[in-house]
Amino acid sequence: MYCWTLLSGNTADVPILMGVTDDLAAAMRVCEQPLEAGQAFLGYIEAVRPAMSVHSLDPCYVRTGRSWTGRATSSRQVRWEERDEHSGPPLPLP
Repeated sequence: MYCWTLLSGNTADVPILMGVTDDLAAAMRVCEQPLEAGQAFLGYIEAVRPAMSVHSLDPCYVRTGRSWTGRATSSRQVRWEERDEHSGPPLPLP
């Protein structure tokens, strides 16, 4: 699953659009149109997995550590950067 968010660039503003999908390519396509048009400053997609909240047993999503950040280039094309917080060097054991 993938949660996606489009941001305006103003930290005081609420996100322009948000959504959840099971298709990474679809999430990127939805984000790219407003980015290319200049309606959004940043697209953020995060891989998640379904889970249940410990306190209430309500359904929720848990982050997996993989994310994609998309920004429009000067030629109005979107460039995506993938990040994986688990791909760094292993941490030493205490």
